[in-house]
Amino acid sequence: MYCGALCKMGPVYHLFGFLALLGIIARAYGNLNLYMDANETFRLLGITAELYYVRTGIINNYALSFNLPIPVKINTLYFTWQSLRIPPPDMYYSMKITVDNPRALRQPATNIDSEGTVPNTLSVFKIDFQCTGMLSTEVNVNIQMNISIFSASNLTVLNFKRRKMCLKDDSHLFRELSTPQPNLYRGQNLSNNFQQETKQQLSSTLGTSTHVFYIAIGCACAFILLIALAVAVYYLNTQKTGSRAYAEKISDTSSSQALTQQTQSFLRADTPSKSITSSSFRNFPRGISPIPQLRGSELTLQEMIKPQDVKSVLAEIAIERSRISLSDVLMEGTFGRIYRGTLLSEDSSQYGENEFGADQEIVVKTVTDQARMDQVQLFLFESCMMKGLVHQNIFPIIGATVDGLGQPLTIYPYTSEGNLKKFIQQCRTSECGSHYALSTQQLVYIAIQIVRGIQFLHRKKIIHKDISTRNCVIDSDLSIRITDNALSRDLFPGDYDCLGDNENRPVKWLAVEAIVERRYSTASDVWAFGVTLWELMTMGQQPYGDIDPFEMAAYLQEGYRIAQPMNCPDELFAVMACCWATNPDERPKFSQLLACLHDFYTALGRYI
Repeated sequence: MYCGALCKMGPVYHLFGFLALLGIIARAYGNLNLYMDANETFRLLGITAELYYVRTGIINNYALSFNLPIPVKINTLYFTWQSLRIPPPDMYYSMKITVDNPRALRQPATNIDSEGTVPNTLSVFKIDFQCTGMLSTEVNVNIQMNISIFSASNLTVLNFKRRKMCLKDDSHLFRELSTPQPNLYRGQNLSNNFQQETKQQLSSTLGTSTHVFYIAIGCACAFILLIALAVAVYYLNTQKTGSRAYAEKISDTSSSQALTQQTQSFLRADTPSKSITSSSFRNFPRGISPIPQLRGSELTLQEMIKPQDVKSVLAEIAIERSRISLSDVLMEGTFGRIYRGTLLSEDSSQYGENEFGADQEIVVKTVTDQARMDQVQLFLFESCMMKGLVHQNIFPIIGATVDGLGQPLTIYPYTSEGNLKKFIQQCRTSECGSHYALSTQQLVYIAIQIVRGIQFLHRKKIIHKDISTRNCVIDSDLSIRITDNALSRDLFPGDYDCLGDNENRPVKWLAVEAIVERRYSTASDVWAFGVTLWELMTMGQQPYGDIDPFEMAAYLQEGYRIAQPMNCPDELFAVMACCWATNPDERPKFSQLLACLHDFYTALGRYI
């Protein structure tokens, strides 16, 4: 009957009728939508985009495989769902939530039944997470939903993986004593005997804690009294000197506060980029007290080698100038050059049997005759950074000539593709051929290698301070090695800026504390890696291209970050976003980044 009515209409009506029929079919068979809406993804990841797990019945296994972290301050997850099936029949579901550490996280509770039917209208259900406060740990949570997406007899299993961060809180003892345990969550009741034993243990613990508390108060009062007496004696002995020093300190503090107020008044409420993601990180905490410059026994290059020791350090790997043959100029700046060259073999009787072997291709860094003495010293100083380090993702210096007969030369192994930044920029402009049309998986592989190299440096107690694509080299098999930053300021002048302190720094790769307070740590290297990952996904574009270097500190403190690159997966941009947390302690460790990138790389491999 429907087809008969349709046939009597004109061609246009035929088309509209056919589209309407397709809509009915799509609604009947494209059975389910299940996703996190833009507000929820913004709250969890800082990304304003819907994250679909099931879209019109099509399951996104890639999204399901990603194990999303749940920060400490977030205790509720919201999912949006809707059955698109034309009733009858109803779409049935069952839900089961498992927690791998019940001592740290109580059984999550939901506002929907564990079994039921998926609503036909757009609805939201939530899952509440309540930490016990007994442990500081990361708890793995698996949310399993069995849904009859396609038919009542054929259940589809969806597993949502989450990692809830819980912190230890001693006050949980008081809360548990006053809170009736059987009503904490559905379906779990403690026996009466167990409840009585628990209360007796808690009462005993509280009694002991009370005695310890009073003893601690007494000791603290005595200690404060001793300190007050010592301060009084010191003050009487050094009254004049102390008063003058204190006045100078107050003056300096006032000046610093005035400068801070001026800087804050300069913070920009508007940004050059109006994209949503460019301002999507305002939820990162601000105003956190500074952490120490370096953690543990970590060293910077300046602490490892004194300027006067540079030549003696390089003398340990000295090579005669006559054994170095220079050929093509690979890169050239105002005063620095990088050559392709050959290291000539020598008589084995003089250098030891097969120590150098046959002639080998090398890369040679040097400076021109126009270079100033301070530029030469800085070049040698930074060349020492990778000396003696052996790792597959580290590009070490293997020799040097500092004999005074000419400008010094530093020697490195040869790589077929050279500088990573130049390489990916060529790939962006299709100058390197179709063989190097880099996929997302290959770019993630490059990032994984960079993380491994940085981890090795940190194990050696070295903070790189200039992680970027310009300070990496790449071979034809896409193997990556991190280099020192010798000559980088000269060869990539657009990446370095002077903020009035007579020192060129990679301002747009630096963490907030590195720009403002010159504090470098493993956490500041994490920030720089996040920018490096952004470089990879944009094929060598300039980060914060429209932001004045002098405004970078205010721009970052206000909560703004670089926008998500085009064609960059949301999960990968979430990794970058975690690296740019204002508080250094809230940035991920490189071990976490490596695990996350490995999972992402594996997930990408399933679809290639």
